[in-house]
Amino acid sequence: MDSRDGSGRGSMASAHKGAGTGLRPAARLRRALGVRDLLSAGAAVAGHLLLRRGAAPGRGLVSEESPVIIAGMHRSGTSLVARLLERGGMYVGGSWVDENHESIHFTRANRAMVGEGSYLLQDYGWTAPKTDDFIQARRGYAERAVASMSVFFAERNGEAVWGWKDPRNCLTLPVWLSIYPAARVLHIVRDGRSVALSLTDRDGLHPAFGLALWAHYLSRVELTLEAVAESGKLTVRFEDITEAPAATLAKLYEFAKLDPSASLGAVTADIDAKRATARLDDPRIADMGDHPLLARYGYC
Repeated sequence: MDSRDGSGRGSMASAHKGAGTGLRPAARLRRALGVRDLLSAGAAVAGHLLLRRGAAPGRGLVSEESPVIIAGMHRSGTSLVARLLERGGMYVGGSWVDENHESIHFTRANRAMVGEGSYLLQDYGWTAPKTDDFIQARRGYAERAVASMSVFFAERNGEAVWGWKDPRNCLTLPVWLSIYPAARVLHIVRDGRSVALSLTDRDGLHPAFGLALWAHYLSRVELTLEAVAESGKLTVRFEDITEAPAATLAKLYEFAKLDPSASLGAVTADIDAKRATARLDDPRIADMGDHPLLARYGYC
């Protein structure tokens, strides 16, 4: 999900004061910002420039590779899932991931396709999902990301299991599946009421709007997955990960084709079992109404 703290901008001034004046500008910038801030700043500038370019129709690139594409509404636990799979041996971007465990490389393409500027520019386009036609008209950004993977994913070193997570995959999934027909889609679902309240606390969204947004993202994924073979998709509830971590992670590993001999106990040791239900006693739930998808996934 998008960072809202400016990703280190507050520390830039003090860092610049300590930078050597005899260094070249690029060297001073690297010393002042640090590697992770540079990555965030670079993603911000690139994302804004991509957005300004508008449509990028592409040429119909198709790849034989089979990445694991992790999709799920913002605040649904996709970051946790990405970390768990990474611990099991899946490559998710190495040093090219941001604080949300999203690959900067693929997230930049997703931002451009959904018409979202960079988070440093405070553009919250993810709250106003674009149509499939809008996204398809910009599939060229996804193709460019795939074409340049050898540079950005150099650390992968030919590892067989790789993939990326990004909540925007819920919207851009049709494009990625047209490029990676053999991809496996891992869809993470969390109680929409918990998601809505998390969005309220972090982003100031009204609970009812947050629930509607959750339902929209979920419906988009469901529609796309209708055309995907059973062997190429898996839907997992976040609550199952927290309540039965070992059993659920074993299922995730099997789907991702990771080594099941990994020590699941060690991998899941830091999962907070109370996290999934922590918000369900919040009185603000009464402000958001109901939605049929809650019952479909066993939440009410």
